[in-house]
Amino acid sequence: MARKSATPGLESRLRRLEDIVSALEREDLELDQALALFEEGIGELRAAEKALKEGELRIQRLLDMKDGEAVLEAMRNEME
Repeated sequence: MARKSATPGLESRLRRLEDIVSALEREDLELDQALALFEEGIGELRAAEKALKEGELRIQRLLDMKDGEAVLEAMRNEME
C-alpha cells in the first residue's frame, strides 16, 4: 500500500497546472491575478519536476541493487 502524504502528488500538481493555464488563457483576467497564477504555476512546475527526479532516483536505486531481498526491503522502508 502506498504511503499517505500531506504533500500533493504529481498528478494533482499537473491537474493544478492545467487549471492555471486555462485561467491564464482567459481574457478577463486582471494583471495581478495573472501574475499570482503565473507565480503559483512556476512553483507547481518546480515541485512536479522535483517529484519526477525523486521518482527516477528511487527507481535507479532499486535497479542498481543486486539482491532481490534488498529490493523488497527498500520498498518496505519507502512505504513506512
